[in-house]
Amino acid sequence: MRTLALLPIGGGSGYAAWPAYCYEWEDLLAQHEQGELERTQQLQNRIRLLPSSRDVQRMEAAICWPAQYLARLVHLLVAVNVVALAHSLERDSGWVAAKRGGYADTWRERHDQGCSIIARGLRSCRVPVF
Repeated sequence: MRTLALLPIGGGSGYAAWPAYCYEWEDLLAQHEQGELERTQQLQNRIRLLPSSRDVQRMEAAICWPAQYLARLVHLLVAVNVVALAHSLERDSGWVAAKRGGYADTWRERHDQGCSIIARGLRSCRVPVF
């Protein structure tokens, strides 16, 4: 999920060489007075690192595993995907419970059960895992 979040969205035309907004001198002075200038400069100077082709290849293989091995166990499939998304956002199952309802322990337990089933399936099919 983390690799998926790092991928650029849209086609090649989605990136522009120009910044989203050109700040005039008066804008910068007003931001400095309000204490927002440093935040604006940090946003302008950030660098977005793209995942390597190997990371994308691994992601493409792994992203199918829940659907492949948990197709008949929808409640586990959902839990594996939602908790994986939460972990990629540096959140926990408590965040999932707050967003989707239920209990954090139940989400975590279902996630762990689903991951165990996936691991057994990968071992039985002799799928090489990175």
